[in-house]
Amino acid sequence: MMRQTPQWQQNANRHTTLVDPVVTIQELSRLKPLRSTRIDHALVFTSPQGGYETFLPPNRPTRTELATRRWTTVYEVDMGLHEAQLPLALPSANDAFLFEVVLSCSWQVVSPDAFVASGERDVPAMVQRLVEGVVRPVLRRYGMADSSVAEREAQEVLASVGPLGTGAGLQVRWGLQIRRDEDALEQERALRRIEFAQQMLDPEHALRMKQDELNAERALAQGRQQHWIAMQDQNLGHERRVLAGQQELELQAIEAKKIEYYTYYLERGGPSAMAFQLARRPEDTALVLQNLREDQLRAMRNQMDFALAALQGGLEEHQLEEPRRQAMRVFREVMAGIGPSGAPAVEAGPASSATPADAAPVGDGEQAPPAGGPANWGLTKSDDPAAPGSVPPRPPAPPAPSAPPADSGPVFGYGA
Repeated sequence: MMRQTPQWQQNANRHTTLVDPVVTIQELSRLKPLRSTRIDHALVFTSPQGGYETFLPPNRPTRTELATRRWTTVYEVDMGLHEAQLPLALPSANDAFLFEVVLSCSWQVVSPDAFVASGERDVPAMVQRLVEGVVRPVLRRYGMADSSVAEREAQEVLASVGPLGTGAGLQVRWGLQIRRDEDALEQERALRRIEFAQQMLDPEHALRMKQDELNAERALAQGRQQHWIAMQDQNLGHERRVLAGQQELELQAIEAKKIEYYTYYLERGGPSAMAFQLARRPEDTALVLQNLREDQLRAMRNQMDFALAALQGGLEEHQLEEPRRQAMRVFREVMAGIGPSGAPAVEAGPASSATPADAAPVGDGEQAPPAGGPANWGLTKSDDPAAPGSVPPRPPAPPAPSAPPADSGPVFGYGA
């Protein structure tokens, strides 16, 4: 026998979300046997008299009962636990603003015959209708800013009504949340951000002032350090310039002493200058001796010319006595091989320390006449100052300056 298609079938599995727990509805007759059903579903049979007989899982009617009871229809009812979340928008005291109400509920069929008798087809819609009927009058008394108070009172009123869906054979557990609309929430968030910004303004201002103060102190400290470094550089530069000036003055003093030292020997001329050169440069011995011989020959020639000029005339009789004496002394020295002023002649060998007897003695405090000429000779007729016609003697020359240190020792603080 071919099976007939049920009058109502949802083709729902265990994981399917249901709003109507009646899964299938089948008509029964002798020619239409019962189709197979899920073992966890309840079966509600209806009689021609309008009665209901329920078989809870896992109970099932026998073949005898199916044949003798004459049931006309069977309802297959899901008795599982189902979840639903219903968003609602209910008005507040001001119609321009709506509360956002979120109803979370879980429902389960506990009396399948009562649910079939109720004729409900959408359990979440039924629960929403019941909640709106209770909560709407409550929310009408509150403004948008009093959402928390409105939520608390609505929950209390809804709990005082009793369990929802009992008349339809349902067990409903619910949770109710009431909040302001999105525009009001955005306004509140903006106000909160402004408040937070105002609260942060004073600490941020203090922090920035502290940062500016620290930056100013750091800049001042850096300026002071740079100023100190610049002052140190100026002081070091001044000290270097002062030290350089002192060294320059010392060098000038040393140069002055050198000039004085060289001038002393160079002004004396003759053997003193030659001895100075020889002490400074011993390798110039041959050159020094050659220059010394030339100077001696020139001095002897000058003295001979002067003596001849004095003997040939040009002087008075009383002025010739002393020049003749000097001329005779020069002749004796030349003939004896001794140069003028006690220096050996050019042709002579080593100088003799003997002095001719008739050489004019040099008294204490009186210098010998220089070899350069007769400028310092005394032209007296006799040695007696009181002799008539004599020229007064020349006053004694001042003592000669002390000789400078020897060349072998330090010169002006420096080694020879």
